[in-house]
This record gives sequence, structure tokens and C-alpha cells, in this order.
Amino acid sequence: MDKYKIWDVVSYAWTEIGLEKDSYPKYARNIKQDYSDWESVNRIIIRDVCASFAVDSFLIFPCMLWMIMPDWHYEDEYLKARMEKWYAKPYWLHFINPIRILGFPVALICSIGVRRKLKQAYENT
Repeated sequence: MDKYKIWDVVSYAWTEIGLEKDSYPKYARNIKQDYSDWESVNRIIIRDVCASFAVDSFLIFPCMLWMIMPDWHYEDEYLKARMEKWYAKPYWLHFINPIRILGFPVALICSIGVRRKLKQAYENT
């Protein structure tokens, strides 16, 4: 199963421009080839992608991190390296960082629009 497809589309929640609404069905079709139910997709979104971007989410406003957020999308190499680093450690170890714990709810809020649109496209394909 290719988790990169999920990481790619959800990572648009942390870009300045975001993803066009008519692009979601294409992403949903690609994801549905590997994942037959929305619950498994949503689990990856919340447990992995949102948790990975929790530190970034926490620092967006106090550190003006939006100035270094990509305009359009994250480069493939960067996103794949981020995934590799994320999956290289046990899940619980990531949450030793208190900034991640504080940023996790912010990441969920940042990604709510992308998650909602992706779910709708997923269920319609």
C-alpha cells in the first residue's frame, strides 16, 4: 500500500495555495486503488500525516513559519524523506516532544478542509 499518495494530498493543508477542489477526485481514485475503506485512509491521515506536521502547525503563527511554507506543494523528495524519517521511529517516541503534543490539535484543525474534501471525493468514486 502506497502511503505516499495520502501524504501527498494531505500535505497541501500546509501550503500557502492549497489544492484545487477539482483535483480531489483524481487523488481519491489513486488512493482507493490501495485502500478500500475510508477508515484506514483517515487513520493514516490523523496518526501519521497530522502528527508529523504537528510541530509545523504549532509554530505557524508564533514563528511566522508560513513564510517558509511552500506556495504550491512539497517536493516529492522532501515529502518522501519526511515519511521515511517518521516511520523509522516507534510511534510513541514522536510524542516525547511536547511541541508535537500541543501542535497535534492545531494540525487537525489545519487539515480539516483537506480531509473533508478528500473524504467526499473518496466516497463519490
